[in-house]
Amino acid sequence: MSLFESINSRFQGSYKFWKPEKNKNSSIVFKNKVFYKAKQGAIKSCELILIKNYLIKVIPDSINKITLLDWKIIEPFTEVNGDKERFGFSVGHRGCSRDFYVENEEKLNEWLDVLLPTCIMTDFSNDFSIVKEIGSGSFGVVYLALSNNDSKPYAVKAINKNNFSTTSSLNSVADEIKIMRMLDHPNIVKLHYVYEDSSLIYLVTDYVEGGNLHSRMVKKKVFNERTVSHFAEKMLGVLDYMSSLDIVHRDLKLENILMVSEENDYDFKIIDFGLAAEVTEGLHLRCGSPGYIAPEILRKHYYDAKADLFSLGVILYILLSGKMPFNGKNINDVLIKNREGKISFQHPAWKNVSKYASTLVLRLTEPLPSIRPTAREALQDSWLHQELNTTLPNIHPTSQPSESHTSHSE
Repeated sequence: MSLFESINSRFQGSYKFWKPEKNKNSSIVFKNKVFYKAKQGAIKSCELILIKNYLIKVIPDSINKITLLDWKIIEPFTEVNGDKERFGFSVGHRGCSRDFYVENEEKLNEWLDVLLPTCIMTDFSNDFSIVKEIGSGSFGVVYLALSNNDSKPYAVKAINKNNFSTTSSLNSVADEIKIMRMLDHPNIVKLHYVYEDSSLIYLVTDYVEGGNLHSRMVKKKVFNERTVSHFAEKMLGVLDYMSSLDIVHRDLKLENILMVSEENDYDFKIIDFGLAAEVTEGLHLRCGSPGYIAPEILRKHYYDAKADLFSLGVILYILLSGKMPFNGKNINDVLIKNREGKISFQHPAWKNVSKYASTLVLRLTEPLPSIRPTAREALQDSWLHQELNTTLPNIHPTSQPSESHTSHSE
């Protein structure tokens, strides 16, 4: 049984395959004539239309029918009858699926090209070859894999289905898939396909070969200010884009930023949306990585997309100074300082950084989210719009100048 079957019924609203269409006016992605077996085995034709993640069956002189594709299994098939071949694809789950026939193999491939990024597939080993393991964690293992079609490299996150012992854990991976499918940005790793077999769920994403920002930082110790300025502007652009979709990452850190190449230190892709969420009236789940978490999350307050801005401020602090802003003997010590949100510029490394850079870091790490800028507001910061050079004055506060940075309490 597919783990996505129950999710499909939840999002679809029932276990029925079709529902009456209710004014889906989005742009058409693809449409074509298909054939299906009606009652008593009669073969009928209809027009199928793909709109975003919905499939619509056009019924002349009647109400069209619609189905959500996100969590449905898709399987192509070929039927041989004598010397004739019939091509088609099946969509759905056990006892709740539909078979559609197409005119030829070319039409089948056209349908598969537009449906595969939206549905769940089952034939991972036929489509990809694992090359090597490139990462692991509590969620599963990440592999480098090559497409069997064109040898293009992909990163594949393989999640063991035994990990889904509770409904919440399954909902978590479903949320990750849903959010990643919403995102389409050059600085965000793209989710291309989702597969499921008897033991694993596979998330097939971009392969980024430059290593993560943490490894780059270990190698370089500190980045020059011009580079960090370029990086900051790109990151703020990504966060502004995510905010426009009401999405918050909730785990921005050096390890979750992959570098595109060795050519520069500001071309990147953000990865790992396992903790990402859609911003509703207010999120309150405590999550993230110690040292990067926005104080409002640790204070159990409601929070929104501005939480990612705090994490970015921490990242910029590290890139400019080579130091973590919150240190301690153990994780609990780090979390206490992280919760207070007080940072210092007393380390000698800050003597080589302009006041304009440290001012943006201060703005982004403001403990009070009501004062902290949005990504769009931060994009107007003067540091991002001036010629950086060695003549800029190096004047730094020793800690946050605003009252909220030094005296805030719950």
